[in-house]
Amino acid sequence: MRWLVQPAAGARARPPVALFLVFAGLALAGLAVQRLQAGGLSAAGVEAFYRGAEGGEPLSAAALWEEVHVGAFVYGFVLFMLSALAAVAPRLDGVRGALVLTALAATLADLFAPFAVSARPGLGALRVATSVLASAAMWALLAAVAVSQLRAWRDARA
Repeated sequence: MRWLVQPAAGARARPPVALFLVFAGLALAGLAVQRLQAGGLSAAGVEAFYRGAEGGEPLSAAALWEEVHVGAFVYGFVLFMLSALAAVAPRLDGVRGALVLTALAATLADLFAPFAVSARPGLGALRVATSVLASAAMWALLAAVAVSQLRAWRDARA
């Protein structure tokens, strides 16, 4: 990873890092679309999705685990790669740890929220809050890494 982001790597590192950052953005956007389909940003919509709307069937255990699996894959993969890029990003000293730990805590909370919503009525707002916090934390980490890389590449060219 260090090879990709060191100024000495120059132009050959830009395409793989840039492509990953684009891929990470697309993965996070896709997860946001999936979340909108799973009740959106409404506590009532989330509860209807997980617990069944007005006498409907609640989400089955297999479907619940599949939903959590999607989030775990996207969050895990993107967080791993962004953390690796952040670890060697030259301009993230001082905020690196806070960004990564915030994203990790928020994504873990978001992964466990569906179980809470399925287990107890009235917790749809919890899922909305964890989705918003996890998304914001991941986008903040992505933006910080992208800005750090752009500045490092610009400084290397100058």
